[in-house]
Amino acid sequence: MARCESWWSMMPHEFAAYLKANPGYQRIMKQIREKYESLGHLGGVIRLDKLTENEREVLRSLFKKNYLQKSATFTVGKFVGAFAKTRYEGVDFEAMLSCYFGEKLNWKKELKNQYQEEKSRYFNEIIKTFKATPAASWLMESLTNRNNAYAILNIKYNEDPENLKKLLTQVCTGLNQCVVEPQKLRLALFASKITKDPHAFDMNRDGGRLLLYGLCAYYQLNYPKNAEAQMEVLYQAGLIYDEVSNYTIGRGIKATAKDRSHPGWAGFAETGEPLHISLWNISLIDGVNCVKNRVFVFENPTVFSEIAGLLEDQPGSLICSAGNVKVATLLLLDKIVLGGGEIYYGGDFDPEGLIIADKLKKRYREKLILWHFTPEDYQKILSKKKISEARLKKMAKVVSPELKIMAEIIKKTGYSAYQELMVDVYLKDIKSC
Repeated sequence: MARCESWWSMMPHEFAAYLKANPGYQRIMKQIREKYESLGHLGGVIRLDKLTENEREVLRSLFKKNYLQKSATFTVGKFVGAFAKTRYEGVDFEAMLSCYFGEKLNWKKELKNQYQEEKSRYFNEIIKTFKATPAASWLMESLTNRNNAYAILNIKYNEDPENLKKLLTQVCTGLNQCVVEPQKLRLALFASKITKDPHAFDMNRDGGRLLLYGLCAYYQLNYPKNAEAQMEVLYQAGLIYDEVSNYTIGRGIKATAKDRSHPGWAGFAETGEPLHISLWNISLIDGVNCVKNRVFVFENPTVFSEIAGLLEDQPGSLICSAGNVKVATLLLLDKIVLGGGEIYYGGDFDPEGLIIADKLKKRYREKLILWHFTPEDYQKILSKKKISEARLKKMAKVVSPELKIMAEIIKKTGYSAYQELMVDVYLKDIKSC
């Protein structure tokens, strides 16, 4: 998986600093060190007697349950695994231990050699099973460079090698199948065919996370930080996850499938009615056609609905992104751009609105026109709603030149402006195009 080297080298230090800043971790880390140096790997059981309030709070946060008793017992693997789905997921825990204690940790040389030899034989056998496949390349790269899925592989090996072998066999089989023979398939059905368990590759399961790491390595992507990004990676491999709740809304958009006009899309487009478009709908089409090869995208559902209603039976292609842009919206826009179409994007003048617009601009570049995102438009619809300092600071992430100008203006005024007041302007533009 492609990673920024400075990020990878800094994360163990940041992780260590985070743990050191909370006294509730002190006794836990000391025991983990003792176990590590005696066993030669991350493993064993931690026991805390006479729990302090700081320790109770740490355990509650990690394991999502109350610790009212005087003592607590848990495995090292469970502790390390509790940081999955945080910014520290995937960080080399052994490297972090050295950072935490400010020195390289030592354990008996013969024990270390024996452990490493057994571990190498174990993973080499699995790699040999999948020789000359994307899965074998992924495992070799992760283990050699100690990146990507290395942290999970290490933890699971120390916890239960036999279970990990079974899990990796399923993940590697699935990975090879979906990248070598990609076909649109629901993730649950895909998992059932590989493992006989429809939930085996769910994103909250080890199998799902490992499959995602493998896909990221194959497509040379960073591991996705949120559910929407996860869906996009899976879709790239032909796997559709949660296609029911992940949808977008379009109006005046036609589609083609197998070089023929799709009758369902055409029917809604001809009547001017809004169409709910799911990931599954998008997976079944080859191309998208918009009126005059342009689409007008609205962040706000109310604005979208109002304009769609006012257009009545007049031509005009519209999409509602409904705030944070879903994968279904992105994939539909991808197809529009691939077909040579242009995107006109309109949103709110507030930190969240600018951040969404900035993400879309970075993705589509010159194919996306920031529609009525000017200082003049902002002044015309300026509200009396004050923006908090915390929210204003979010705009530091904006990189598009036009939006950076707007970010500075919004910081100076400190007030939001909302696109509901732009309906007449938007409508005029659409009708005149």
